[in-house]
Amino acid sequence: MDDARTAIPRPGQWHAQAVTLACTLAIQAVATAATLAFPILSPAMPGVPPAAVGVFLAVVYFGAMIGSVVGSAIVTSLGPIRTSQAALLLQGVALGLLVIDSDALRLPAALLCGLGYGPITPASSQILARSTPPERMGIAFSLKQTGVPLGGLLAGAILPFIATFCSWRVGLAGLALVALIVSMFSTPLRVLDAGATGRLSLSSAWRRPIVEVLAHPQLRSMAIVSLLFSACQLSVSGYLMTFLHRDAGIGLAQAGMIYAVAQGAGIGGRLLWGHLADRIGSSRKVLMAVCVLLAMSAVATGSFSGQWGIVALCAVSAVLGATAIGWNGVFLGELARLAPKGSVASVTGGALFFTYFGVVAGPPAFGLFAQHAESFGAAFVALGIVPVVALAMLYFAGRGRRKK
Repeated sequence: MDDARTAIPRPGQWHAQAVTLACTLAIQAVATAATLAFPILSPAMPGVPPAAVGVFLAVVYFGAMIGSVVGSAIVTSLGPIRTSQAALLLQGVALGLLVIDSDALRLPAALLCGLGYGPITPASSQILARSTPPERMGIAFSLKQTGVPLGGLLAGAILPFIATFCSWRVGLAGLALVALIVSMFSTPLRVLDAGATGRLSLSSAWRRPIVEVLAHPQLRSMAIVSLLFSACQLSVSGYLMTFLHRDAGIGLAQAGMIYAVAQGAGIGGRLLWGHLADRIGSSRKVLMAVCVLLAMSAVATGSFSGQWGIVALCAVSAVLGATAIGWNGVFLGELARLAPKGSVASVTGGALFFTYFGVVAGPPAFGLFAQHAESFGAAFVALGIVPVVALAMLYFAGRGRRKK
């Protein structure tokens, strides 16, 4: 299949590009909302212990690891639009299983949800790589990736409201219906599936994207960097609220506001870094700057206390959110640039295998460190080391590229 160098539709067809981008954004937002629906609604579901949420998310992202590496083969066979539609339908089935409210069906639902979530990004990367001129890759991929925090934000705002005034079952069923509607409205874009082979073989397909990434030094370094970044992202999203309220002694309402600032800054950061990468013509340099700011803000966060003023708390949290949550679009744009011709979906799927491994492993490692140190503040300070390691990898990978 073609990649960014074929530029379909042409750069002048801005309307077609806008429609395509809006479609991928909607797909990403709904897919993210589906993965977060159970954690968000679990307090309203009878008999669901808190530990079940962690197990559910672990299974979701395990499924996403599998879905991301086989997703490229499915994209090659069906095309990126049909793959995205099938992924949304799979998540709709998972939400339907959760509506039944059976302990025996919860983990299969989590696995199906993850298997549906995994192919979304490889498919959308193929779509955007074919429809976006190279000089606008950064902002296009960053705009699409705002669907992740946007989906979480909308799910967090709407699903509890529905659960309060209707029921949690209505919330899950309603989201499944939205997934179906978005899938149907994506049908006119199947013109982008031109070139799909129609042949699907998964016997060795799961290995090919991983091998392809590991065999390319720059792609290999980007995959490991994404593992480190994703570990930081989920640690911040998973533990910042607990740290603010429990360790820093900040009131629950005020802590919630600071947490919201960090999440909102994640959306703004994705757009800012994408625009900056296009402006200076280097995604790698932007990611290096993000590493520096993330390290500094993580260390500063570790020193939070009730004596800090609200403005200072929000300012540091905004930088933390903009970096820890805002790196994804620039990363995916760089992958699209580095990918061999016709391999955007495959390379993206292989790299995301490592990204999701960071999602699975990062938060537990952070929690164990905090438990051992008896301080979430110390854990945030230690977290500042992770982007420094990523910075070193980006720097030496860049030097290696210049020597060739």
